[in-house]
Amino acid sequence: MEEAREKKNLFELVRSLFPLQLILAQIKYNLISIFFWIFIFAIILDCAGSDFGVPFLFLSPEYLNEVGIGSFFMMGLAIGGFVMGFNTYSYIKIGPLFPFLTTLSRPFFKFCINNAIIPTLFYIIFIIKISVFQHQEELQSKLDILFFALALITGSITFFTLSFLYFFRFGQKNKYPVHDDQSTKPISSLTHKHEDWFERFNKSEFNSSIYIGKGLKLFTSRRFSHFDQSLVEKIFAKNKINGSIFEIITIIIFFILGIFHNYNIFEVPAGASIVLLLTISLMLFSALHSWLKAWVYPLLVLTAIMMNYLSETTPFFKYTNYAYGLDYSATSKDEYSINAIKKITTNKALNDSTYKNYLLTLEHWKTNTGQPKPKLIIINTSGGGSRSALWTMTVLQKTDEVLNGKLTKHTQLITGASGGMIGASYYRELILQKQLGLINNPQQKKYRDNIGNDMLNKLSFTASTNDIFVRYQTLEYNGHEYTKDRGHAFEEQLLNNTNQALRHHLGYYAPFERSGKIPTIIFSPTIINDGRRLLIASQNINFLTADHRNNSKMIESNENIDIHSLLKHQDVQQLRFTTVLRANATFPFVMPMVTLPTSPEVQLMDAGLRDNYGGKTMMEFLFAMKDWIKENTSGVIVVQIRDTKKVLDNESYSQISFIDKLTLPFGNMYKNFPRVQDFDQEELIKLSTQEINFPLDLISFNLREKSKDRISLSWHLTQSEKNKIEQAFKSVRNQESLKKLKLILNI
Repeated sequence: MEEAREKKNLFELVRSLFPLQLILAQIKYNLISIFFWIFIFAIILDCAGSDFGVPFLFLSPEYLNEVGIGSFFMMGLAIGGFVMGFNTYSYIKIGPLFPFLTTLSRPFFKFCINNAIIPTLFYIIFIIKISVFQHQEELQSKLDILFFALALITGSITFFTLSFLYFFRFGQKNKYPVHDDQSTKPISSLTHKHEDWFERFNKSEFNSSIYIGKGLKLFTSRRFSHFDQSLVEKIFAKNKINGSIFEIITIIIFFILGIFHNYNIFEVPAGASIVLLLTISLMLFSALHSWLKAWVYPLLVLTAIMMNYLSETTPFFKYTNYAYGLDYSATSKDEYSINAIKKITTNKALNDSTYKNYLLTLEHWKTNTGQPKPKLIIINTSGGGSRSALWTMTVLQKTDEVLNGKLTKHTQLITGASGGMIGASYYRELILQKQLGLINNPQQKKYRDNIGNDMLNKLSFTASTNDIFVRYQTLEYNGHEYTKDRGHAFEEQLLNNTNQALRHHLGYYAPFERSGKIPTIIFSPTIINDGRRLLIASQNINFLTADHRNNSKMIESNENIDIHSLLKHQDVQQLRFTTVLRANATFPFVMPMVTLPTSPEVQLMDAGLRDNYGGKTMMEFLFAMKDWIKENTSGVIVVQIRDTKKVLDNESYSQISFIDKLTLPFGNMYKNFPRVQDFDQEELIKLSTQEINFPLDLISFNLREKSKDRISLSWHLTQSEKNKIEQAFKSVRNQESLKKLKLILNI
């Protein structure tokens, strides 16, 4: 009996702990706040957004292109703001469940202290994750990591201090009770419906709570049933705090960052802007729930349906992302339909003329090689964000250096997707600059450093402060006005990283390609409307949309569309080159889909959705030019620059669980997407070799060769990842590929 009584007393003691009571109340009555915390925990634990590099924005925040004390201090300020927002709205939501708070001095402060379990746990885990990440990935010293952690804590403490000074200074102004409807409201809010604590006070039965009070000591809450009503009203009035200014300041800061996001000093770390966005989202949702209760969910669904309807029938909520350089006026829009597509692809006169024009390009390329029958090199480069951009740049630089420039001289065509094409385009630009006498050595390491610089911070910052709510800034290009968004931010960051080297229009490269001085690049972003591929090059290549296998009766899909032929009323040559790079690398949700000025409008996304390695475009080219290639070359070398080996070393499979059976049908579509393309393209090449009557060699340079090798698929690379990419070229297999290439080229 004595033991049972002790257990019961222990249970009663634990149940009376106010911090634990608050946790249970949060779960029962304030679940939306818990969901926000789960989301942030998931990010820092690498369980959410890892494929897009979102955890990097928190674990390695950048400010003014540097990871340092300043960036971590700002991150601390932002998290401090989120914690105070959490405390403020928890106080509004679940504070009335504990009326004894109104009998305490500075009840809000004591509420925050007792409500600190979740925030404290977050700070502990966050600092541990930062320390491990900075040490292992960014290769920072222990002293620097210590300063980063102190800066983060200092930022949060600074925000807490300013907040409490404001709250308590404001509260002390109410020295005497104010007998109006506000006197029974210990916290006033601009957005929340009035919650009458005094009524809760009268109705509540006394339940003892053990709370953390002055000096972080434990106190037992006092009984309040004997309190006089007038005394309670005085306590309410004296301890009243004002949350309205906190709400207003948070919103103002958010929109100031959005308005001035083009100025570097206002470009706070993207992780901080995401936390600020979460703070506002929590504030808005809790405000709606305060007024509408359970009706908030049907209202949100109805709002989404209305926005969708208005986006189809009116100019509102379209959130159009523009291709800079094109005209979006109604008179300039070309028809996009099955009939229009068929007319383009079956236009024999256009196919013949573009084919003959490209034959001249090939003749000039052959002349520049200085050989009667040179090897023709085609480069296929895979998508994969910054890792593919840097890997492609590394392979091209180092291979070209070893081959004494013969890789560039023999390369006639470059195809591929996403980041790989960005790296290839940058290297091609450097080759051109060398020919023009603007630089001396395109193989310098500083150019690899340029392409490996961060592009995610500005992209994410603009997305969180500008794109989600109001897009109110514009830019002018080629005589047309466009709305700025994260797509524009991505292009500007790419230009800044490459010292403006790619600031050209598409047509700038046309004369250099025709003369054979630089390789032709063909981009092939996916048309989301119907899954077709839009072929984009500086020249009209409509001949690649025709059937070259003499199976015209069997080919009815008209898969490929040339952009020059489609947009007849546009000067496609004036299309901004970085916009083409972006359209070819538009990963879902990370960047907005590019809208073309057609009727109806079509949307472009990453080329990797259909052809992540450029193999389809390459085979179309080989079929179209097979006769010329047979007569004028000694064969074709396909150099594949892949971010992942086709079959990884030590790759294994695990037993499928019950949950896997539910998720794999959907997850498999994404996870195995590149692998399925590999299977299809291998089969295409096997079948095609029966018709292609010239030598065809495939040489692959692989970044990831082992299943345990991990380099994130995002627009940010850690220092450790950059080092891995640098070392990957020296792997045994890649060096064997280099030797094979030298042997085929007789070097």
